[in-house]
Amino acid sequence: MKIIDILKNKDFVFSIEVFPPKPDTDIQVIYDTIEQLKEIKPDFISVTYGAGGSTRTRTVEIADKIQNYYNITALAHLTCIGSSKEDIARILDELQDKGIENIMALRGDLPKDNSNPYKDFRYACELVKFIKDRWDFCIGVAGYPEKHPEAETMESDLEHLKEKVEAGADFITTQLFLDNNHFFRYLRLVQEKGIKVPVIPGIMTATKLINIERMANLCKVEIPERFKNAVSSCDINSPVCEETVKYTVGQINHLIKNGIKAIHLYTMNKIEQNKRIYFESKLAEIRKDK
Repeated sequence: MKIIDILKNKDFVFSIEVFPPKPDTDIQVIYDTIEQLKEIKPDFISVTYGAGGSTRTRTVEIADKIQNYYNITALAHLTCIGSSKEDIARILDELQDKGIENIMALRGDLPKDNSNPYKDFRYACELVKFIKDRWDFCIGVAGYPEKHPEAETMESDLEHLKEKVEAGADFITTQLFLDNNHFFRYLRLVQEKGIKVPVIPGIMTATKLINIERMANLCKVEIPERFKNAVSSCDINSPVCEETVKYTVGQINHLIKNGIKAIHLYTMNKIEQNKRIYFESKLAEIRKDK
């Protein structure tokens, strides 16, 4: 099923993201993770795409299994940086052949060696247009509540977002944020920009401060002192951090209380932490008929 149809037809939508294991790791690890996370009954599962397409084959394989073995709608990430149109077309044809209907269209991270990464695509909006011109995928794109780290201003970032939507994007999923005020401000700015597609808030938790700091530094996301205090109490060897479970539950409940109708959980392949968040937040209650 196309995600835009799920968003239109369901009162509340809950989804999760997983990422493929490294190429030298047994792929069964991710299937064991999905097997346990499917208990929280996500409406769709997104599968990330490694830097420079490093897990491309595994992304396709995992999306295929989510869609056709687990019978859960799959969203396959696709980055275009460093790729030719022929490269991208081959992947899209393969996904289409496997019955995948949803693509998360991303530019991808620039290489750290400062080499010229551009081939046929420079921006995500070009990838969106390329897909829409030749295939019938539902397309998601990324939004940045605290501004894309490479954007000079929020206004210029919103202009790029509008270009992606005008190119054919069907919905937006935000980068992580740890303060809901950033999301609500962003939602208002998106609406004022005349962007009318659904915006899904992306939520991430943590069991170790270093993990969330790495992501926050990469994406230029504020880490509130309350969150730092919560994660600082975590036992580094524990699969669950009680205080950040409470923090993320509070964040999700606040979004739901204020009328948000979809939540996307960046699981970081953490099983127990995310199951606790699901069952201890209003997600389980609001989706009790799922």
